[in-house]
Amino acid sequence: MINKAMQEKLESGEAVDVSGCTREGRYYVLESFTEDADYCDAKKEFWIWSIGIRYSDGKILASTGSELYQNKDYQCIWLR
Repeated sequence: MINKAMQEKLESGEAVDVSGCTREGRYYVLESFTEDADYCDAKKEFWIWSIGIRYSDGKILASTGSELYQNKDYQCIWLR
């Protein structure tokens, strides 16, 4: 892994790897949310920048962008 900060957080349990999660378009569908963790896609070495709960169906979605923040269709629960 090139990103050593990501590797250290994954090894220490401070980060959650979402690379194995189901995808819905550009979003990762999370089964649960851990409040005090960082999130990343370890395979692509991308950090997750926003996580939101979609109002229409309650799905928890994670994005490598910040578009889930201040979005009328989502309750943003995490922002990097």
